[in-house]
Amino acid sequence: MNKSKIRVIVILGEILVIGILALVILLPGSSGSSADTDVKSKVKAAVKAGDAEYLADEDAGVASVEEELAELERLEAERLKREEEERLEAERLRLEEEEKAKAAAMSLGAEEEAALKAAMYDYDAAIELLQGIPEYETRDDVKATVKEYEAARDKLVKWEDNTQISHLFVHSLIVDTARAFRKGSSQPVGYNRYMTTVGEFKLILQSLYDKGYVLVSMHDIAERYVGEDGVEKLRKKPIYLPEGKTPFVLSQDDVNYYAYMDNDGFADRLVIGDDGIPTCKYIEADGTVSYGEYDVLPIVDNFLKEHPDFSYRGAKGILAVTGYEGALGYDTGWHMYDLDNPEEAAKLKAEQDAAKAVADAIKADGWEFASHSYTHTDMKTNSFDKVVYDTDKWEREVEPILGETDLYIYPFGSDICDWKGYKGDKYEYLKKAGFWYFCNVDASRYWIQITDNYMRMGRINADGERMMKTPQKLDYFFDSASILDKSRPAL
Repeated sequence: MNKSKIRVIVILGEILVIGILALVILLPGSSGSSADTDVKSKVKAAVKAGDAEYLADEDAGVASVEEELAELERLEAERLKREEEERLEAERLRLEEEEKAKAAAMSLGAEEEAALKAAMYDYDAAIELLQGIPEYETRDDVKATVKEYEAARDKLVKWEDNTQISHLFVHSLIVDTARAFRKGSSQPVGYNRYMTTVGEFKLILQSLYDKGYVLVSMHDIAERYVGEDGVEKLRKKPIYLPEGKTPFVLSQDDVNYYAYMDNDGFADRLVIGDDGIPTCKYIEADGTVSYGEYDVLPIVDNFLKEHPDFSYRGAKGILAVTGYEGALGYDTGWHMYDLDNPEEAAKLKAEQDAAKAVADAIKADGWEFASHSYTHTDMKTNSFDKVVYDTDKWEREVEPILGETDLYIYPFGSDICDWKGYKGDKYEYLKKAGFWYFCNVDASRYWIQITDNYMRMGRINADGERMMKTPQKLDYFFDSASILDKSRPAL
């Protein structure tokens, strides 16, 4: 073998030995056998001495190095494989724990939601939720809860007459009576007659609850359906409540926060709270801004958190909105801007977007909207043309913000027809616009008509006028003398 080849072999051998020694040192527990150590020593010595013959001897030198390298490569491959298997197993266990945690959270969430639905008498929905829990078949406690819900459902009683359901309504609530009733107020007498205070409203809710009343929607009283003839119609819908409970409807008129109410102790507008739930913005007398229970919506919401059994299947109330000064406290009326001016048009768009976001949150929160007309004028005395103009304007400017609704609450409670029933061009136009449910104002405990084509419902005003002038009309619901705010002036 020539010297060049010998030198190459020596150099390669030296490199291999250094690599082998490094790997041997790094491998834990790889002290090796005495035979392996002897081979390593001989190779190292041969490299240092330049013993070409030894290195050329494949059986004694190079072959042993190759075998050692192969063994080391095998061990390294096994180590990497083992580490990968351990990593994959750890990842599998982590994902498995995450799935268990998710399932547990979902189960807990489903159980909490089911409990809420059961508290609101929607036992079928509660049972469906529980039976949908992934581990339902192994959860004896959940199965026991299902049996409890089934037993409670079977004890519910069908409300005997859907035409005997009351409907109470209020306007914007007075927060600060000192500002509302003061001499400098825009209309202290009007506020005293037609408004209810925050304190009074809270007491009214408590009295209704104590008397066994339960909130329902007008859509719970009568439902739309398509008959066998393919025509959409209206029919009574069964309401099932525990014995002793009484359904009623709640609504609020003029949820607009008109300009004339500024600085008079009312909420400024509806907004979305930090928790994503609608609430009220209120401006104190000193200009400080607060958020909270300053009108009907947040007060009812908070009451239901404490008393979910005050609601039938999530029903809350109806908010009736006009359009001539915007909606929900936002300046969304087209006539309030110079739409030929891009800056003005942009301001209108911003107000519309803000109002729509709040309206969407309100609907998601379980509330319903009704048209209260656009101009808040008397639909009974208005001409047909004025009814068309008003309805079209509401549909064009307000409906895109609130969404479609089939509920119509007459301004001043002034119905377009008498008690005999609906007919005529005004009714036909309102029906064509998509309205099926109509509300007037009536002093009776309840007044309802349900036909194939519409539902009419009388409402009772729970305000200063009613509480001070004819309190006996409200005795079914609360004792006016104990409710009435002592700061009210005499009427």
